[in-house]
Amino acid sequence: MEYIEDVTRLQQGVGATAEARLTPLQPLIEFYEREMGELPGRLMIATSFLGDAQLMAGWSELSPEFRQAVEQAQALVVSVMVRILNAQEGEGCGCKDDSSPNADLQRFLDSLPRRE
Repeated sequence: MEYIEDVTRLQQGVGATAEARLTPLQPLIEFYEREMGELPGRLMIATSFLGDAQLMAGWSELSPEFRQAVEQAQALVVSVMVRILNAQEGEGCGCKDDSSPNADLQRFLDSLPRRE
């Protein structure tokens, strides 16, 4: 909780409000940040939540526009995460290992439902 309080003191407005809304997720955020780094970890959580939305009951009954918006948001999050991880790889982080964040990301992407 100390982390959220520190960030909140440094931010104002929308940033502070967003960080405050993440307080219940702090243990999950800390885990993914340790595993992947701050930004890729947070993006992985967002990607997972967007994927979970696609698995909810009634997903297929939602409007095509809504489903497309969620799918596109997930694709944008993944594309940013890949760019961040590739930049880290270029800095010599050892991201090509099977246990690297890139490998974790690839396994996660492989598990997502494929759009026909």
